[in-house]
Amino acid sequence: MSWTVEYIPEKRWVSIVASGEITDEDCRAQVAKAIPLLHEHESNLLWVDCSGVATNASLAGVYRLPDYATELGAPWNIRVAVVTPKTRLRIEVFQFFELVCRNAGYDVRLFDDRPSAEEWLWHPPPVQAAAPQLASL
Repeated sequence: MSWTVEYIPEKRWVSIVASGEITDEDCRAQVAKAIPLLHEHESNLLWVDCSGVATNASLAGVYRLPDYATELGAPWNIRVAVVTPKTRLRIEVFQFFELVCRNAGYDVRLFDDRPSAEEWLWHPPPVQAAAPQLASL
């Protein structure tokens, strides 16, 4: 597997770009490298481009990633845009990653293309000021 983790100043986000086969160890190493960069640059935006990835990551390894990120001090308000593999091979691993991260309180979204992922990172949804009204019984 080949991957890079770096801060992109013009985007104000940390970027993870991966290609080839990805393992549980690769995922943990990427998280371990990305979180200090987020803190160093006072960013809460993480761009993850897996469009060229074939994953060998296990569901158990993916399940533990949010807890590992928390242990390393991931920002509470992190926004993570993940561009999924073009082949859609083992897409359920990415969907499971999104689910466990969101259950842990992290704002993670999957995208089929780069422009949609970038748009979401740059334009977060508005904060809801009040709870929606419940219909009367």
